[in-house]
Amino acid sequence: METPDAPGKETAGVDLGICHFAAVAYSTKQADLYPGNRLNQDGYYFPKEIANCDHSDGEEATRLHAKWSERRTHFFHNLAKHIVQRCAEEEVGRINSGKLAGVRKDDNGNSKNWGKHGNLDLHGWAFDRFSNILEYNAKVEGTGIMEVSESNTSKTCCVCGRKDDNQRVERGLYPCEERNDAFNADVNGAEKIRLDINNTESNSESSASLDEHRSTG
Repeated sequence: METPDAPGKETAGVDLGICHFAAVAYSTKQADLYPGNRLNQDGYYFPKEIANCDHSDGEEATRLHAKWSERRTHFFHNLAKHIVQRCAEEEVGRINSGKLAGVRKDDNGNSKNWGKHGNLDLHGWAFDRFSNILEYNAKVEGTGIMEVSESNTSKTCCVCGRKDDNQRVERGLYPCEERNDAFNADVNGAEKIRLDINNTESNSESSASLDEHRSTG
């Protein structure tokens, strides 16, 4: 299969998480949020239904497992396709995607504690599978994609570059004392991944405005 030319020279950053399954920040000063509500609901519903089956390997349990897998696969393919289409619209030629270790570990290398429900989601979601699907769709469109480190992204403001080891995200917002402002935390993370803040050679672009994001259900 012949690989088409890249849609353009813009860049994008993709951050996977819990509150929003994916956040995407573009060098065109746009950003998209993709909630994981349906995936969350399925993650609670199907295990309970399967647990209520008389036999864990019986016909009904097998049917529920298959239906759950089908719905999750459908979600992943549709989301990956939509993200790549949006990248084409924004003329993105390269996507930076946060390394999956950053989803499961904090900046100190310890397992992230997302709370009781969050931890259930984290272990149930197939981040690896989605990343592979996203990579395939991107390559079909001629868009390059690479994994970058998420180290310190939760402690650094992508606009001013200030790092605060005591930084806390509250109500989904990342507060920046330097700018006396607050940004959506997931978009802030996606923008830092786009800039690849841990690679000084590639961190030469101006940051996107975090005020211009939209939520895509």
